[in-house]
Amino acid sequence: MLRVSLPESHRPERTWICKVLLGEFLGLDVELAFDRVDAVRISAAGRTLRLPDTFFAGAAGTDARPQRWIVAHSGLDARLCEASVPVLFGAPGFTIDASGNAALSLDVFGSAFFMLARYEESVSPARDGHQRFPANLSLAVRQGFLDRPIVDEYAEILWAAIHRLWPTLARKRRAARKLISCDVDLPFDPACASMSRLGKRLVGRAVRERSLSALLATAGNYWAVKRGNQARDPYWHALSWMMDVNERAGNQVTFNFIPERTDGAMDNAPGIDHRRMRELLRTVHARGHLVGIHPGYNTYRHPDAFTRSTAALQRAMDQEGIRQDELGGRQHYLRWDVRTTPQLWAANGLAYDSTLSYPTIAGFRTGTCHEYTMYDLVGRRPLALKQRPLIVMENAVIDEPNMGLGHGERALAAMRHYKQICARFDGNFTLLWHNSSFTGEVDRAMYCDLIQ
Repeated sequence: MLRVSLPESHRPERTWICKVLLGEFLGLDVELAFDRVDAVRISAAGRTLRLPDTFFAGAAGTDARPQRWIVAHSGLDARLCEASVPVLFGAPGFTIDASGNAALSLDVFGSAFFMLARYEESVSPARDGHQRFPANLSLAVRQGFLDRPIVDEYAEILWAAIHRLWPTLARKRRAARKLISCDVDLPFDPACASMSRLGKRLVGRAVRERSLSALLATAGNYWAVKRGNQARDPYWHALSWMMDVNERAGNQVTFNFIPERTDGAMDNAPGIDHRRMRELLRTVHARGHLVGIHPGYNTYRHPDAFTRSTAALQRAMDQEGIRQDELGGRQHYLRWDVRTTPQLWAANGLAYDSTLSYPTIAGFRTGTCHEYTMYDLVGRRPLALKQRPLIVMENAVIDEPNMGLGHGERALAAMRHYKQICARFDGNFTLLWHNSSFTGEVDRAMYCDLIQ
């Protein structure tokens, strides 16, 4: 067992990040101790690995451009995205002396806490039009490392250093996973519901696509649905198609439902007690997929609305006889207040959240592709809630003014890149694709490629 000696300050925060990195990520047995030291010391069998205490000591800001470190030049063999890594806190370098004691100059624990706890979001007042922390103000975007799981890389560097000192030590083995999900914002196509919506859709397609066949198909869907042929509703049909192709690929999809409307303009799904929503719940469950929660627009920092939504979905699942090992999901519009939202998820007994990605750009908002126990920055305690970071949302990659890579090879190449990085670190490739976002066969081909 490793003994980890830590400075006295920030005891709850240090305890949490040590347990996440050393326990959950690396699977090591550790004993924590606190004393009047000015650095982190990991010891066993008469040897010590020393790390700096830069972040928690308040000895560094985040405005300066991080130094770059070519890790292999220090004699460490670590699994990385690139040969060099940005150093968020601490300094580049690893040394080992003749007695076998070593020093890793990178502040692994402080940097990991900064990313995983979303510390920067708690201290910045900046928000976008939906009251979300903007991607362009994050350290990862400003310093150009959002496309790499920096915490996972730091964990690999730490493991490489530990393994140099204690080569017989074993770590936990992980397996890469695909976590496929669909946020059912629009179970039914609005253009099949009313003449006014149909008219708007026809005008939009005429301007964008200039295709007579597309206009005829849209109008044909409207009249078919009005005559009772629900299968002609493209959004409804896409839900069934997503189940078909994922079943052939061996995937279990999580469909996240908005249980209750909390905003007349932003929540467009009918309530969970609507006849067709209940039919959809039964179908998802009967076909072996999972039901998740997608709390409405005005829930992310509103305890009463959040609790009503959770209770409504759980009641509907009970009435339909749906039993699952766990219930989790994702916030609508990815609205997330790090000082309020995770506490609501934990307080309502939900097992995991998968909100943490930026709505405008794909990547590693938390710096990892692994699930981890969340931390309450206000209450200064771990939460009974896991975070499954969202890596790719199709709208973030395809649409303008987000990454704007369009429908085709450029977008697919970017999404594949993220998937390959997750596999390299034996992590979770978490993909969100809305049933309302299949605009043609190109999108369907991209989706089928990614879920394999």
